[in-house]
Amino acid sequence: MPQRPLAVASAATGTLFLVAVASLALGAINLSLGDVWQGLTSDSTAFSHTVVWEIRLPRLLDAMVAGAALAVAGALIQDATRNPLADPTLLGVTPAAGLVGAAVAVWYPDSPQWALALASVAGGLAGAGIMLAAASRGDDSPVQLVLVGVGLSAFLSAIIVALLSSSRTFLQTSLGFLAGGLYGAEWKELSTAAPYAIVALGGAFVLAGRLNVLVLGDDVARGLGVNPGRTRAAALGLCGLLTGAAVAIAGLVSFVGLVCPHIARFLGGNDNRLVIPLTGLLGAVLVASADLVARLVIRPSEIPMGICTAIIGAPFLVYLVRRRA
Repeated sequence: MPQRPLAVASAATGTLFLVAVASLALGAINLSLGDVWQGLTSDSTAFSHTVVWEIRLPRLLDAMVAGAALAVAGALIQDATRNPLADPTLLGVTPAAGLVGAAVAVWYPDSPQWALALASVAGGLAGAGIMLAAASRGDDSPVQLVLVGVGLSAFLSAIIVALLSSSRTFLQTSLGFLAGGLYGAEWKELSTAAPYAIVALGGAFVLAGRLNVLVLGDDVARGLGVNPGRTRAAALGLCGLLTGAAVAIAGLVSFVGLVCPHIARFLGGNDNRLVIPLTGLLGAVLVASADLVARLVIRPSEIPMGICTAIIGAPFLVYLVRRRA
């Protein structure tokens, strides 16, 4: 690995470690580092063990997995559509995953967690299929494609709100789902959604070399022996898997897939073999940090974590649009 990306990855890893320690120690009730260590390694102190092992650790891991999944999904959809403004939420993939997951949760309230995760992944794949059809036309500008995606996202999000409102459970959990949040996240969310994310993250890394060729244009890709249609379909399929897994864990989190790939490319270059793992690491840092802030800003209560990512991502989107204009 070149020296600069290695330094960036080391710095991001160190930041993630510090955020992880803070997430385990801070909350409605603060714990000392000794209490955190004891809660992780022993159940002799029931309170520390319960707070750290049963509440804060699964939430931290959920945040890291969801962040890495959304960030890499953003990198994939940007390369597949050759659109620097692309993001799973802006292009409708996240709301599609949320709609199917919410429908199963409302219509079949006793569904096990694995069924909800599977439904979200299926919705994510459906949303990715819609984007594949739109991107394959090739006659829309990046801004036009985003506008189509924003319209689709707004429509699907309105249906999600209607579904959750009709279920009579429009409480903090539903608000956290709509705005993105990890309220009440447990080990079961991680165990049912993480396998999809891990497989898709591995697939994204394997696909990285072909994505390097795809961004050069379809004609160049064909000349170098890469099938652009299959590569684009594979990238968007992996994007759908990653987005569905993230939605099953954290709800409709926005802008992570827009911000992190651009930061990774700025800091580490354009080689996807470096950009994809670095993007995943930055996504884990961003979402874990956002969740920590969401828990602390009005403690002992909390705000939806997606508000924090939107505060960062919305101005970033405006900046990208103005730069391209």
